[in-house]
Amino acid sequence: MGKAFHYYMPVKILFDYGVSQKMASYIAGENVLIISDPFLYQNGVAQRIGESLIGKTVGYFSDIEPNPSCESVDAAAAAARALKADCVIGLGGGSSMDVAKIVACLTRDEGSIYDYYSGGTKTFSERKTMLICVPTTAGTGSEVTNVGVFTNKKAGIKMPLVTDRFWADYAVIDPELTYSLPPAVTASTGMDAFCHAIEAYWNKESQPMCDMLAMGAMQLILRFIKRAYDDPNDLEARGAMIKASMIAGVAFSQTRTTGIHALSFPLTTEYHASHGTACSITLPAFIRLCREGAAEKLQALSAYLGYADAGALADAVEALMESMGMPTRLGQLGVREENLEHITKVGLGAAIIQLTPAVMNEQTVYALLKGIL
Repeated sequence: MGKAFHYYMPVKILFDYGVSQKMASYIAGENVLIISDPFLYQNGVAQRIGESLIGKTVGYFSDIEPNPSCESVDAAAAAARALKADCVIGLGGGSSMDVAKIVACLTRDEGSIYDYYSGGTKTFSERKTMLICVPTTAGTGSEVTNVGVFTNKKAGIKMPLVTDRFWADYAVIDPELTYSLPPAVTASTGMDAFCHAIEAYWNKESQPMCDMLAMGAMQLILRFIKRAYDDPNDLEARGAMIKASMIAGVAFSQTRTTGIHALSFPLTTEYHASHGTACSITLPAFIRLCREGAAEKLQALSAYLGYADAGALADAVEALMESMGMPTRLGQLGVREENLEHITKVGLGAAIIQLTPAVMNEQTVYALLKGIL
């Protein structure tokens, strides 16, 4: 008999080429705030979507940085309140979508993000503002999760916030929005999606629905990521990658992530690695480490993906990363041996690290990090 599990995915998913230009019919409100990073505003992508929303009053907020800060959230919330937004669209990567999630709550709820996050005592009321998430990268899966990750600059920490108020009303998946992704971003975001899938698969909270989704996502990524990296105009590869990212997002939305993401937090905030790079750099080491705690599952996964065992899978993933110019050693990020104790401590401070199917303590985590220095 299998263990009991539950599955809840309230997000309506719209997948089609060009679907991002057809959102007006899905928006119930009149005042729409589009939240994006500066690049998507400057290159006109945000405006093209805004112009397609015929009959709506559209505002824009584009001051979103990678690993978004609490200050960015509060500034975006002020823009939404000034517009009296009844719909918020998060356009871009995980940073823009995460900010949109919490801004959709703060349009009606008073105060700052600090009142609800990182020691805050308030809780969100039922969200009344429509939330639409539109990814432009094939990696984060944030469009189908109820998680937002924000950086508290006052405390110098990056932490997730999880609430059912963060489920989007619609996830709009348009492969055409990924056509201009540069190769390095294609690689890092794609490997982030692979991390989401494998962490959902081996997670201590894994369940059959997630396992099947995660396995399919990993197969798609291994088949198509190098094609998308080598040829940005390979439309089949672009469509497959954003589809895989979304599927992996659904998988880990049910389980959360594990040690890979826990250790990524200090690598992004302190060494300024992109999120995908900070996650994937420990991926091969975690595959090797988890061979004992998840031996049967990793053997089944390896066979499904066409490898003899988990060791061969780890070697193949590492070789794939190197073929796309991605770092595979911590030293390439500027990490030194004297930094490992601190990274270990910060990683162990994230509760998700204990969802890893391996012993996670100061000794094991330090040894993993030292092994890839």
